Amino acid sequence: MDYPAFPTPPLPISAFLRPYLRVEEDMSATQAHQVMLHCALDAACLPVRLNDAQAVARIAELDYRTVNAVISWLRALSDR
Repeated sequence: MDYPAFPTPPLPISAFLRPYLRVEEDMSATQAHQVMLHCALDAACLPVRLNDAQAVARIAELDYRTVNAVISWLRALSDR
């Protein structure tokens, strides 16, 4: 299978996460969950305030199934 010569564009990473992410390192599950949650919040047009970022960080520590449920709820909001 031939892949396009263009690299995958970077995810729109929230300003709250940028200081904690390193380009050459693999993400931990918690970091990946944070990125997914922030992307879902952005898609739902919900701004993230400082207190919200702390809640997102705590939710991101949960297992994938739980994080995915929260993302599904946010997706339902963005579909309205």
